[in-house]
Amino acid sequence: MSRSDRSVMRSTHVPLAMIFGVSAGLGVIGGEAEAQEAAPSNSETESSSIRLPSVKVRGTEDPGVAAGNTNSQVLGISRMPTSVRETPQAITVIPKEILKEQRAYTLDQALANVPGITLSTGEGNGGLNGDQFRIRGLQARQDMYTDGLKDFGTYTRDMFNMESVQVIKGATGEYFGAGNVGGVINQSMKHAHAGDSYNYDQAFGSASLFRGAGDINYQIDDNMALRVNGMYNRSDVADRDRVTSNRYGTAVDFGVGLRSKTSWHLTWQWLNSNSTPDYGVPMIQMSDGIYRPITSHGLARNTSYVRDFDRDKSDVHSLTSALKSEITRWFTLTNDTRWTKYDRQYTATTPGSCSGTCASQFLAGGNPTLPYGAGGGAAYDQHGWGAQNVLMGQFRFKTGFVHHDIKAGVDVNYVNDDRYYGSWSGRSNTQTIRDPYYHTSGTSLAFPKSGYRNADATDVGLFFSDHIQLTKQLALFGAARWDTFRSSYVSQKGGDRATQKSDRWSPSGSIVYTPLEMVSFYFTFARSYKPVGTDVASMVTLSGNTGETPATGKDFSPQRSDLFEFGSKADFFDKRLGATLAFFQINESNSHYYNDNGDLITGFADQGSGRRIRGVELSLTGKITKNWDIYGSYSYMDGKVTQSTTSNGNEAPQVPHNNFSVWTSYDLSSRILNPGWGQLKIAGGAQYSSGYWAGPDITNTARMPYNFSLNGMVAWELKHYRVSFNANNITDHLNYGSSFSTGRAVPTSGRTFLGNIGVTF
Repeated sequence: MSRSDRSVMRSTHVPLAMIFGVSAGLGVIGGEAEAQEAAPSNSETESSSIRLPSVKVRGTEDPGVAAGNTNSQVLGISRMPTSVRETPQAITVIPKEILKEQRAYTLDQALANVPGITLSTGEGNGGLNGDQFRIRGLQARQDMYTDGLKDFGTYTRDMFNMESVQVIKGATGEYFGAGNVGGVINQSMKHAHAGDSYNYDQAFGSASLFRGAGDINYQIDDNMALRVNGMYNRSDVADRDRVTSNRYGTAVDFGVGLRSKTSWHLTWQWLNSNSTPDYGVPMIQMSDGIYRPITSHGLARNTSYVRDFDRDKSDVHSLTSALKSEITRWFTLTNDTRWTKYDRQYTATTPGSCSGTCASQFLAGGNPTLPYGAGGGAAYDQHGWGAQNVLMGQFRFKTGFVHHDIKAGVDVNYVNDDRYYGSWSGRSNTQTIRDPYYHTSGTSLAFPKSGYRNADATDVGLFFSDHIQLTKQLALFGAARWDTFRSSYVSQKGGDRATQKSDRWSPSGSIVYTPLEMVSFYFTFARSYKPVGTDVASMVTLSGNTGETPATGKDFSPQRSDLFEFGSKADFFDKRLGATLAFFQINESNSHYYNDNGDLITGFADQGSGRRIRGVELSLTGKITKNWDIYGSYSYMDGKVTQSTTSNGNEAPQVPHNNFSVWTSYDLSSRILNPGWGQLKIAGGAQYSSGYWAGPDITNTARMPYNFSLNGMVAWELKHYRVSFNANNITDHLNYGSSFSTGRAVPTSGRTFLGNIGVTF
């Protein structure tokens, strides 16, 4: 295209695109508009990532970004402070370089780098399989966000369209509204940027892994660009019989205003999966009365209870609009909208626990019959959609010598979920432990109208925050959000709909002291509420009793979480190396959990149990020397059960005391290769978490062993080409990815290998 052609496009298309972007960003289209906070323009960040000349629009890039210092990470969530460094709360970031070096393809693989993250498997009749994480032992099942907007649905998330992942720890209701008692997990999407680039990676690995991923960015003219990402992933799961992980997806982002003060991004993302869910192996009761994973006591680690009719098929579409306009030097307007549609057909087999005669026969070398738990497992056909819109204004001004940075706005979101529960015919609910059968005959599944359920939830939040800079060294930060939350549920077509309403304030306050330019100390208090019905996409109501949904005649009080945190963030070597330290305590009251049938534990209404989690976290990220990078963190946590008549004083479940993750890389190019022979890098690390009590049951009757994984990588890049090789869990240690009380635990892969070849133009 000639320069004159580009000039014509610039003069005609840009105004039209900007007008369309403003109208799409500001308009709330009926009940289907969904808000997301505008992410900042990514032109600088993206162009540097592909080593193209960056365009300095405003100011200079933080040197910590290029060095991997996660204190410099830009959050891209407009209603929060700009970066990790400026946020007076513990935040762990998995940057794109770590995702690339480790070849982390799914969100759970990425979060293995975050100490204090644990997983549950198939809570409540197995209905909650998918990404369901706990942060510091507290449920974060639906506290999933992308670019600051809700990531609706329960499914396995792939990282093909993500730049980085941030885990914001502790109560975050002042930013995100109802829910978020333990924190939130936010993913940052890839956006169009200045410059042209073409990337493709092809991976082969253990368990017949075959994965291809492409990333193309095309700059249309000076202010517009288009970015397209695609992925195809097909694999079994190493050391787990008959378990598969197949998915493919596409994402397209159109960016306008790359070099102006008004920018707009419109992003469509589609992810389709067709996998086999794995609910693991039974927990076996040992002679001391404690249940432990049976694969740690003689059962082969590859034993799977999957049957040929098990499946997890999901189809998720999302459309996101992100508008940001710096109208004046003192006022910026953002409007973010998301609409998501998700469909899922799900069938899983749920092994039950082995105790009494079953345990004694197995430990003696026998092959006893194992009853399935949760009635054999869940089956449902699910169709849902959600929408969110966040409109916010940012005001910067002075009153005398005091600087103010005020953010205020409105957040509206709605989600609606239909599902039909499956009805089985001819299914056996027993199995033999050592040689479970896979193929079945005479078994059929239907989704009758009598199995219909519907749940919805609406949350309208008004939020306000003020960052007050009193002096160069002293700042105050206050935020508050008022949420009016309403949820409803009906268990049959034409039936009576139960409703629940909750109106609550979520406040937070911080004081930040910066005695030196590169060192700050802070103290923060924050509070969040989680009403019944926030987890619409993962509701469990199979048995017809009380699930986590509104119920007629019952007034469920919201869970409440209070965070107290004292910490410090420091940078060294001109911000190339960053360190954090945080001491925290979380008090959660009115906590509830599911039993194996999917019902809330009796007595939840207004008298749920509580948790008190105390601990310390520290991290070190960035460059130690020019060629030596470090990414490491450690946490110690101590959790207690409170406000329980039967288990008061017990250790809180799913809270491992000691956790660490470290990944370090070294560039050997200057020591080994001749000039012009490219870049040679080696990397390695380890991940560890100590044993913990399986949950969500609080009786301390099921114990999980420690996890440990030693990993390594070698990579060589020459001009446009790259080759890498990864080895994971080199010691072949038996680890577990998730668990559910005394019922079951899911072993993860042993030693695995992964090779990747890639090209960039």
